[in-house]
Amino acid sequence: MTSAEVDLYQAILARRSVRRYERTPLEPEELAQVRAVIAGVRPLITENRYHVLLRDLPAASDLTAALGAYGRIANPPHVLVPYLLGDRHPLVDLGFRTEQIAVRLTALGLGSCFIGCLGREAQVRARFGLPPSTHVAALLVFGRPSGATAARAVNALVRELTGATRKLPAHRVFFDGDFSRPAAPPPDLAPLIEAARHAPSAVDAQPWRFLWRDGVLHLFVRRRNPRYGPGRSQSYRLHDGGVCMGNVALALEALGRHGSWIVYEDDEADLLEHPESLAPLAHLELERQ
Repeated sequence: MTSAEVDLYQAILARRSVRRYERTPLEPEELAQVRAVIAGVRPLITENRYHVLLRDLPAASDLTAALGAYGRIANPPHVLVPYLLGDRHPLVDLGFRTEQIAVRLTALGLGSCFIGCLGREAQVRARFGLPPSTHVAALLVFGRPSGATAARAVNALVRELTGATRKLPAHRVFFDGDFSRPAAPPPDLAPLIEAARHAPSAVDAQPWRFLWRDGVLHLFVRRRNPRYGPGRSQSYRLHDGGVCMGNVALALEALGRHGSWIVYEDDEADLLEHPESLAPLAHLELERQ
């Protein structure tokens, strides 16, 4: 791998949600780099139209409080508002594309944190002037991580309380042949599954499960997860599944490999044998090495 590819893979594994930021906004040159990252995002569903607003957040902004993140995120100078026009797997596509931004911000030395807004979509559309037909799932606040000792301690404590330091091991999320056989992934898949394990998820629910069967890697998500809470919040499994797929796609790029995710349509998903508790989401088509 080149040094740039190594840096990208390290960024996938190193990214953490940052909850304390320096108050100072980024310099224009840094914001230009962020815009370049946004422009380079690769799609999952090509016919969907993906857009990202970049907005400054004034001191004492009420945005995080309004979205239920009060007290957990302090002083973010900027926010990205990703939204999507199109109705094919919109939440999966949003997660897939926005995670690419989050990881590449880490590679630039910037911190970021998702703020979920499912159940509050109308509020977000009104605040940012988005059309009623747009799909939104999460905002991404970002800036320079605070270097203060207290801020680092708060970040570590919040990660511990939300379970972010307790990622499920590979043999808990990977199955070989069928779901009765949890296993460690083979060497050629291990770096991809490791990247998937490091994906962020709402309340660290980690909904993903992988099935390796007949040379195809299938991704499933748990249909219901008590960590998400009731109602609309259960749809975070789709967004988080897309985030996981985004990490795998970036890992393929970093490893110099080629592959693409194919999202299952309903009639295709019904053909897969699987536990009722899991929902098929996509499969990864890998080019042979």
